[in-house]
Order: sequence, then structure tokens, then C-alpha cells
Amino acid sequence: MAELTSVLVNWTWCPRAARMAELREERLMPADILPDLSPPRLVARRCSLAVDCNVAEIPCSWAFTNPDFDPFNVT
Repeated sequence: MAELTSVLVNWTWCPRAARMAELREERLMPADILPDLSPPRLVARRCSLAVDCNVAEIPCSWAFTNPDFDPFNVT
């Protein structure tokens, strides 16, 4: 059965929020019956400051307020 996991990508300074931010990715890991060649699928990217940025109306793809702007340039 496939498993959804949350993986810490990085701790970084967010210049817009002026605080440290924890960047996480939610990944869907393939089922055990599939071969090891199947890579995990990226489901979502989240930031620990997302709620604060939403309230302050700071546009950011990690806070789901602007999908075109990634202040951390994580690919």
C-alpha cells in the first residue's frame, strides 16, 4: 500500500517573514509490491510559516498564496 510521508527539506531564513522557516515536502511513496525503480511522487510543498504568511497576505508558493513565486528557489 502506498504511504504518504512528510520529509524535512531544509531550514532557511525567510526574508519576507523575517524568521527561520522549516520547508517540508509531502511525498507519496510507492507500494511495496512495485519495483524500486518507482520514485516517490511529490504531493505538496509546505512551509512552517504558511499560516502567518496567509494572514499577512504575503505571496508565496510554499504558503499556497501565489504558485508563481518561490522565494526559496527549491527545485
